[in-house]
Amino acid sequence: MIILVQHGKAFTEQEDPERKLTPEGISETEKVAKFLASAGVKVNEIVHSGKTRAKQTAEIFSQYLKAPLRAEDGLNPNDDPTIWLKRLEEIDNIMLVGHLPHLSKITSLLIFGNQERETVKFRYSGPLCLVRQEKNWSIIWYITPEIIP
Repeated sequence: MIILVQHGKAFTEQEDPERKLTPEGISETEKVAKFLASAGVKVNEIVHSGKTRAKQTAEIFSQYLKAPLRAEDGLNPNDDPTIWLKRLEEIDNIMLVGHLPHLSKITSLLIFGNQERETVKFRYSGPLCLVRQEKNWSIIWYITPEIIP
């Protein structure tokens, strides 16, 4: 199982050069993380890009899911998604917190073997869960903040 999460809503670069999460981004991420914890979702670790907005999002999920976290390369917006395709052959039960268009590309690559097809319309703080079925991956659930009561 892999859970892909686009970072929470962040300030623009003009508002904050570090692009920290906005209060709304923090609130939505907490809402989703709390929901996942109450649903019994567990991951072995949470890996995030080195960007502040992804790190803050990962920290919130880590707090609720009680999972260790670390920064890792290959998760920035324009990084090559094939880096993680290879790594996921040996890793399971992980959450990756990153950015668009990278998350869209890795999702398409995992499902279709082609990174050019937009498979999912990612949403800030919205986790997408995929499972490996032999050589292919399938989406088993996707949650956005607005569907949580």
